[in-house]
Amino acid sequence: MAGLLFLLALLAGGAGVAFYNARDLVSIGENWAVAVCSSSKLFCVHPDYLFYTAGVLLVLAMGVKLGSAMSGN
Repeated sequence: MAGLLFLLALLAGGAGVAFYNARDLVSIGENWAVAVCSSSKLFCVHPDYLFYTAGVLLVLAMGVKLGSAMSGN
């Protein structure tokens, strides 16, 4: 379970980086940035939402891992 949460955190963080970079490049007409920002305007305006999600998922992953270590599994 902790591994899955960690993977989801990495994916959310990577998506946040993509939207963060696309936000700056859409004004000069980069094709990939226009495609990314047209898929979700919310994340293009606020890529920090994905970074917050990644942080929460990392905290949950650490909590699950710590809980399983404390229970002896």
